[in-house]
Amino acid sequence: MPDNVAGSGARDGVIVGLSGGKDSLVTLDLCVRAFGAERVKAFHMYLVRGLRCVEDGIRRCERRYGIEVLYVPHWMLGLAYKNATFMPHRRRADGWRDTKMTDIEMAVRAKLGLDWIAYGHRQNDSIERVGMLSRNGGFDRAGRRVYPLRSWNEAAVLAYLRAKRIPPPPRLTVLKRSMTGVSFQEDVLIAIRDQFPDDFEKIVEKFPYLPAKLARYEMKKKSWKQDTYTDKWRTSLRGR
Repeated sequence: MPDNVAGSGARDGVIVGLSGGKDSLVTLDLCVRAFGAERVKAFHMYLVRGLRCVEDGIRRCERRYGIEVLYVPHWMLGLAYKNATFMPHRRRADGWRDTKMTDIEMAVRAKLGLDWIAYGHRQNDSIERVGMLSRNGGFDRAGRRVYPLRSWNEAAVLAYLRAKRIPPPPRLTVLKRSMTGVSFQEDVLIAIRDQFPDDFEKIVEKFPYLPAKLARYEMKKKSWKQDTYTDKWRTSLRGR
């Protein structure tokens, strides 16, 4: 990885997209080992600031590697404000320009002074990532992005965390799926509400209509459809 990036002209180091999930934790550790902590910087995209379920792990990374993580608004946050997602509508928001991931990357590169960004995307995350990572082989020269975990599976990621004694992130879902991280999915919100009630209050303060989404979800669980209903990950709600 460092040889490829250095060969492109970016010899000063790499920026890591640090979500706080297990894949990004492994990516950060790999980059520090490859480039040295002095040549690695990181950024985190947030939907809500101050969530302990996310930021405790990021602070551990800062202490472990001696780095400072840059916090930036998630590109989806701009769309949430514009489209009044689980919040009251804002006047004239319809005319706001859509924020894209490339906008965030441009701002992060300008702020941190490095060109290349490393992400923890894996091919077996989704069909979309299979296509993307198969095309670029984990090395996107045009976009100045590198994906060191391209061919890893979840078992390899978990084994690496154990081997390097990196504390795993909290499991923010009540369903049997591997994905973690803050989102508007009902199973994630329920997990945060139950495990991190203070964080849930902060999320509701920013997105006050989210409790209605959870109420509908839990009403469906209690209905006659409970034994047959499955969510988008084909996980039954029976007994939950």
